[in-house]
Amino acid sequence: MTDETNAIGRRVKAAREALGIRQEELAQAVGFTSRQILSDLERGVRDVKASEAARLARALRIDLTSLLADAPARPPVLWRAQPREGAEAIEAEFVQWCERERRVLGLLGQRVPDRLPVYDLDIERLGYADADRLAVDVSRLLGLGVRPAKGLSAALESRFDVTIWYLDTPGGCAACTRGEHGASILVPRSEAPWRRHFDIAHELFHLLTWPRARGSLPRLDETEAGRHMEQLANAFAASLLVPAEVVLRELDERSSERRVKLAELVAMARDFGVSLETLVWRLHNLGLWPERDVVRKLLGDPRLRELDKASQAKEWQDPPKLPERFVQAAYAATLGARLSRAQLASYLGCGLSELPSRLAEYGIDEDLAEMAAQDLSIDRRPDDVDQLPMPSGQA
Repeated sequence: MTDETNAIGRRVKAAREALGIRQEELAQAVGFTSRQILSDLERGVRDVKASEAARLARALRIDLTSLLADAPARPPVLWRAQPREGAEAIEAEFVQWCERERRVLGLLGQRVPDRLPVYDLDIERLGYADADRLAVDVSRLLGLGVRPAKGLSAALESRFDVTIWYLDTPGGCAACTRGEHGASILVPRSEAPWRRHFDIAHELFHLLTWPRARGSLPRLDETEAGRHMEQLANAFAASLLVPAEVVLRELDERSSERRVKLAELVAMARDFGVSLETLVWRLHNLGLWPERDVVRKLLGDPRLRELDKASQAKEWQDPPKLPERFVQAAYAATLGARLSRAQLASYLGCGLSELPSRLAEYGIDEDLAEMAAQDLSIDRRPDDVDQLPMPSGQA
């Protein structure tokens, strides 16, 4: 029994318990003939073979390097509405991607940047007007303009270094985390584009108020304070995506004698990149429809949802499998011989044979990339540039 064997056993047990699975389940997933083999491994009385370690890492949704060496403590994850089933596995996958990004940047000699501001606000005393003012401030910082949804994701990545991961989640639940790996948002891949915009804006509120938000981990809907925080996040998201001054001006242009056609509201929702429901509630909160019952009746018509969905059919686009900057950084680490091609394929979630096509999805032509990465030697700059001879064939 060695210290390393003990350490690996402890990591296996900790990762298994974090996923909420029994020894029998993990042993079967890895291919062990009995639960006792896994039990001996976790207690440090049995060494881990290389092939077993790889299978364990896959089953536990952690990278092999994290299994074989000490890794930073698992960052906390805040769920908008944590799934009743499968949450542990999705959370582990989300954190795994975040850790891969941190590790890739480390291989390149970089630290994960985090320029996202922090607002240490007293959430319990915060009102909807405060959330609106915060949205105006953040929109200005991001330079979102009059159609915030269109550029929100790109602005968050380029200005605040927030990484957005689109993963398959049960029930379409969004989440976020912030720590040594930076700030990251999990968005369900299956959601409609206009819903993904709202998810990102909603989770941004929690990242901005992270010191308070992490005190409510992992669920926000279990306490009165948590539910209030969720309502504030919704108000912030609506204010950020549908700026008051802009939407009121456009409503005036589309209405006549204090009446507006439903088709115009649908068109406005498309322009702002939000659902019709988000737009209608935003207008309600701005005082256009004071009676909540009127709004509920309007939105309760199932035909309205079909109309909303049908009007956005052409705008449906699947999100990228991975953030482009993560793929580019991982490939740069491979070009620098810091990450093997097999590791690169693993990091990008594909097999070796699929690697060229996966890279091509992100505009990486390996032949051209390798040529561009060549180092060219140049002589020292001459002291007297004016005395350089004229190249032959040039006048």
